Amino acid sequence: MANRFQRNQHEMAYRFIAARDGEYCLDPACRKGPPRVKLQIDHADNNPSNWDPDNLHLLCQRHNLKMRQLTRAEHKRVIALYSAKNERESARAKGNPSTSLVKEMVDYRQGSPEMQANSYFENQYREWILSYIRTNSMIPKEEALYSGAEIVGNSPTTTARYLKKLTSTAGPLKEMKDATGTVVILFRHPPEKIRMRAGGAEVHVTHGSQEQGDSA
Repeated sequence: MANRFQRNQHEMAYRFIAARDGEYCLDPACRKGPPRVKLQIDHADNNPSNWDPDNLHLLCQRHNLKMRQLTRAEHKRVIALYSAKNERESARAKGNPSTSLVKEMVDYRQGSPEMQANSYFENQYREWILSYIRTNSMIPKEEALYSGAEIVGNSPTTTARYLKKLTSTAGPLKEMKDATGTVVILFRHPPEKIRMRAGGAEVHVTHGSQEQGDSA
């Protein structure tokens, strides 16, 4: 039997997803919701312990069972397509998200101890690795995973997930191999180290080079 924490987490997650996506089955061919059908929370990566908001979606029982027959990669691909279609339709119908959705997001993040812990650890890891690379220019990937896990206090598997986000095309970091073939992590774009005004002009110093901007 699910304990009280699990029930509360499920209820908060359900409210968040319903506010974000709509309270109906995400499958475009279905779109049914209560009271016609009972909705279930789908975990796109097939991992029921992963409660990251981006991993959660609502499906009716029939389509949730259908998704469970797919491989993890196929499951995530299909859900991504469904989500994109749903976002387009929602934007046409409702415009920008309402303040009620923002409130649901805040409640969801703050209400679950597990969610708070995940957010805390991820922020701590992000601050640590960005600070390290600003000081040292780069860090070996293995060091980023294992030292980060030790410093932040979680598992290398979890820090690998954080690092994957940071090195995605939308993230500030990237992977590359150095002269010895070691995979290292460094900034995607050279970070601005100093920003000051000299003679009324903005000056940016990056990796020892100086670029003078427009006058203020």
